[in-house]
Amino acid sequence: MLKKCPICELNYLRGTETICRVCAAARSKRHTYDAEQETVMCSECGEKPAVPGHDLCEDCLKEQKRQANLEVLADKIRADEAEDPLEEDLEDAEDEE
Repeated sequence: MLKKCPICELNYLRGTETICRVCAAARSKRHTYDAEQETVMCSECGEKPAVPGHDLCEDCLKEQKRQANLEVLADKIRADEAEDPLEEDLEDAEDEE
């Protein structure tokens, strides 16, 4: 008696087969598939492949690093301005006038 494949429910099984030949071939391909060969696109621009181990492409990684450096520089400038006694003296002198 013929039975349908329990996975695809399209093909019939012969003899002692537990799944059809089509599903068996698909499973064997899935097991040999190498996930590292899959190309992952950049999550930021979506145009270029991402650098292995990252979500971003090389250009977006450079831009991200540049933005981080600008933030650090801006924080240093703000800290220097807050600690600069010369500016405080100038502000006091302007208030007195």
